[in-house]
Amino acid sequence: MQFETKYYKTLPSSNSEAIWLGFTGVPEGTVVVCREQTEGRGQMGNQWESAPGENLTMSLILRPENIASNKLFLLSKAFALAVVRSLTCYGVEAVIKWPNDIYVKGRKIAGILIEHSFTGDKLVFSVIGLGLNVNQVSFPAMDNAPTSIAAETGKDCYDVMEVLSSVLDNFSPLYKSPKEVINSGYMEKLYRREGYFPYRTKSGETLIAEIHDVADSGKLVLKDRNGRLNSFLFKEIVYV
Repeated sequence: MQFETKYYKTLPSSNSEAIWLGFTGVPEGTVVVCREQTEGRGQMGNQWESAPGENLTMSLILRPENIASNKLFLLSKAFALAVVRSLTCYGVEAVIKWPNDIYVKGRKIAGILIEHSFTGDKLVFSVIGLGLNVNQVSFPAMDNAPTSIAAETGKDCYDVMEVLSSVLDNFSPLYKSPKEVINSGYMEKLYRREGYFPYRTKSGETLIAEIHDVADSGKLVLKDRNGRLNSFLFKEIVYV
């Protein structure tokens, strides 16, 4: 895949800019990168905070063909796996916390937000947004103690654009890989992949279960100790 980067000093949201560009007909592989986001978005309306210039905030425009709307989460799997593999290149071992956060030793280092545009039932384009902590080591506005490449390695002054190139280089072959290859790599790097753990449903019930699968639709499939399978969408269940 060929990538073309559009760099901005400040944007409200790289995803919002990429969506606008998508409607103008820019080619697949267009990448929006900004030094500072003033209204960065995460999943389900959550905010993404990042110190200006210290981290990677980017959005990639894709125009995938022949992919059903109920299988679009496969794009998230492929991109999350690419981010994990890129972090490994920097000596940082990370895992994917369903649905699309990247964690290191229980601390969040990156978040992914994917948005799709349709005309009727036809997918026109997809935008994959990434916020990846690179050089920031202090997160005073965050309650959940995130981490970064610099915090994990003890080094600083990483080149953010080089980190971007690493992520894109790892994603490019995965984008056209067979579903089985993506699923296998994704499941191997999935947080809580092995063993039984507590989860809480939105009704307040605590469920002790192991991860059985993550469907291409994005549903988390859990298996309880009695062997029963239960599927959950985003926000229908939380880790305890």
